[in-house]
Amino acid sequence: MRYSLAITAIILGYQWVAAPLVSVRGPWVAVPVVLIIGLCILHNRRTREWGFAARAFWPAFGWCVLLTLALGGALWTIGRSLGPAPRRDEPWLDFLYVIIWGGAQQFVLQTVLLREAQATAGRAAVLVAAALFAAFHLPNPFLVAVTFAGGLTWCWIYARHPNIVPLALSHAAATVIILIAFNPSVTGALRTGWRYFQ
Repeated sequence: MRYSLAITAIILGYQWVAAPLVSVRGPWVAVPVVLIIGLCILHNRRTREWGFAARAFWPAFGWCVLLTLALGGALWTIGRSLGPAPRRDEPWLDFLYVIIWGGAQQFVLQTVLLREAQATAGRAAVLVAAALFAAFHLPNPFLVAVTFAGGLTWCWIYARHPNIVPLALSHAAATVIILIAFNPSVTGALRTGWRYFQ
């Protein structure tokens, strides 16, 4: 799991060390993303898996629709029961943005973290990968719970139907549901790492 460990070190290093030290936003924020994508490319050149198996698209899409409706409905119901949510002027723009960001997360989660977990943890791989994915969202309790449930779902689907495109769509839909159903006081404004305390 050397690639997974390196990716974990970069993510946690950024969230807990770099973010508190550098308060100015700028191009340096792209450095961890570039490093992680580079590690994924090195890993995937060796495994020859890129997460776009054509035959897997429709089965993965079907499962994603079914499970996103179920989990999204639960999120919507819970969020609305906790009080009024903020108004989002452009939820479709949020969706388009998160397809890219969520797709990148799914690329890392599925093609590297899950695959390396399968090589070392066997049947517990989905659980291990989902737990690692949730840990990247510490100390935000809302995001840890939601990303663990999402990670279990997405990893279960990908293990059977390896195509990340439906997972990216599911990730984006779930994020938009959270944005329009939950007050930021519940979600911690989706912050992770050191920024959660700000």
